Amino acid sequence: MSDPPIIEARHASLTYHTRRGPITAVDDVSLAIAPGECVAILGRSGSGKSTLLALLGGLCAPTAGEVCFAGRPWRSRTQRETSGVRASDIGLLLQDGALLPGLRALDNVLLPAALAGKPRGSLATRAEELLELVGLADRWDAYPAELSGGQQRRVALARALAAEPAVILADEPTGDLDALAAAEITAMLARVRADRSPAIVLVTHDPALAAIADRRLWMERGRCTEVTDAATPPLPPAAVFPVLRELTGAAVFEPPPADLAPLRPAISAGSLARSWLPFVGGLAVAAAVVALVDGLIAGKQEVVVQTARAQRRLAEEMAMQDLRADIDDVVVAADGTATVTAFLQNFRPEHPLHVLGPALEVGIQRDGRWETVSSELEKPPTTIRTIGSDKTLVPLTFSVPEGTYDELLRGYLHVRIGAALVVSDRPDGTGDLFERLDAYYIYLRDPRRTENEIRRANGWGDKATVPLWIAMPSH
Repeated sequence: MSDPPIIEARHASLTYHTRRGPITAVDDVSLAIAPGECVAILGRSGSGKSTLLALLGGLCAPTAGEVCFAGRPWRSRTQRETSGVRASDIGLLLQDGALLPGLRALDNVLLPAALAGKPRGSLATRAEELLELVGLADRWDAYPAELSGGQQRRVALARALAAEPAVILADEPTGDLDALAAAEITAMLARVRADRSPAIVLVTHDPALAAIADRRLWMERGRCTEVTDAATPPLPPAAVFPVLRELTGAAVFEPPPADLAPLRPAISAGSLARSWLPFVGGLAVAAAVVALVDGLIAGKQEVVVQTARAQRRLAEEMAMQDLRADIDDVVVAADGTATVTAFLQNFRPEHPLHVLGPALEVGIQRDGRWETVSSELEKPPTTIRTIGSDKTLVPLTFSVPEGTYDELLRGYLHVRIGAALVVSDRPDGTGDLFERLDAYYIYLRDPRRTENEIRRANGWGDKATVPLWIAMPSH
């Protein structure tokens, strides 16, 4: 009976929502990674490889489906449990190495194992062994800024192995390296694969690195399919190191600088107590501090989320209730052209509002239906307007077409002004956005009829006022 998978994705998807629509970075992916298996994920930039790797490591949650680690869904774990699993069971090898600049190479390698609660007595020895593995034993006291890009990536690989994780997740580990440095990292990962200790998931564009995998997957538009190519079987480390020797002419790794004074960390029991236990003790304290900070961050994140929700509620209330919009005035020229002036006004001026638009449309009722008529705005609807306590006026001009229209009040046209606007609380439109659709109704005196005609049609007296327009409630 085969071992259960260490990582399993079950119809996992991750969709981001943007202002222009949803983007599905991972689309219905199902895969299983067995213990000790090496899998390479290939695909073009933007195909969803790194997002899938983040889902597998529990760094983000799927919007659909499930991702399990050691048979248990990530979403079923508490934040503390998830942090603990990532510290002890997952080694991350990121694109830029992500070494801590204030720690030496040995300290960078030690840190994950200490945070994972590994026995103190073996920490320094384990870190030295790993630096020896990656060819940097003589550079144990170098800070990241004193190492080349390839050397930093090798320290990061040693750090990923420090806690003896069940899985290594590597995101473009040879991405920006020269051919020799990339070959070095490939050789190291090939050796780790040959040991069959951790499972390895590689995200890469590098065919040489992908060749060390037991199987290869191809991602395209968030979908993942298996690559079946018998011509490229897994490449063992014995086939990698001769390539390195050919490139270098001799050793796998470059030798230490000739004028570098040899110095080894003390690893005897007495010297370990003197030299490393204070540091490791500090790491144990750091682990407790990290756990505390983790909780504080979680609490802070919750506060941030709640604050963001409150701010959104306030912005929505301002957009829908505090922003007043209506018809300010109507003027009809001698040629019968009507200019309707709408207005926008902020009833809470201490919180400025920014409006894209409005886009206005004129409809006149004919045969019980609204017939849109041609109209022209003074400013294009793409204009962003800052709305304060004073009225912001938006003129709109149109002409009444020929023909008869419905007259709910004799001699008056039934006119509807439709308005569409987007409201934001930030002038650059990057905050919360709210779409608002309004409709304003008026009775407009038909410019083709005289006032006396309208008086007689309605049975009004000879001196009765015939208003140019009459505001009507929304209906």
